[in-house]
Amino acid sequence: MRALWRPFGDERGMVSVVAIFVMIMMLVAGVFLVRMSATEGDIAYSAMWAEGSFHAADAAINVGLDQMSPASSNPTATALSPAPPTLGAFTPTGTIQFAGTTRQAGYSIGSGTGYNPGGFAFYTYALVGTGTGPRSAQRIVDVQASFGPVAQ
Repeated sequence: MRALWRPFGDERGMVSVVAIFVMIMMLVAGVFLVRMSATEGDIAYSAMWAEGSFHAADAAINVGLDQMSPASSNPTATALSPAPPTLGAFTPTGTIQFAGTTRQAGYSIGSGTGYNPGGFAFYTYALVGTGTGPRSAQRIVDVQASFGPVAQ
């Protein structure tokens, strides 16, 4: 019976087999960690581009807020003019549209002006700001803003 197990009792070369097995396991772990690191980097860059696109859209909204006035009462959406400046790799664009007027009687917010029986007008505008960035990153911000009170 011992003669049958004698070829399996020779342990020469076993260290090589164990060493190769450990090296394969370390290679698999290394490939996994490198791949995970690359994925984390892609996620971080995507978040950065998305946030930059949002800030570009917000910049377009701020340019649109500066362009609101009672004189601009165009009921169709028009592009912001002057257009917002490009912010590095991010491009802001936007539109402004007159949405309507509401009138309210009441006191003026100006000191000492008193009650105005003619009322005040509030001009409402719809603003859309779009920010685009690298790798198709895009954010859109919709805002409804009022300009006023304007004495009537």
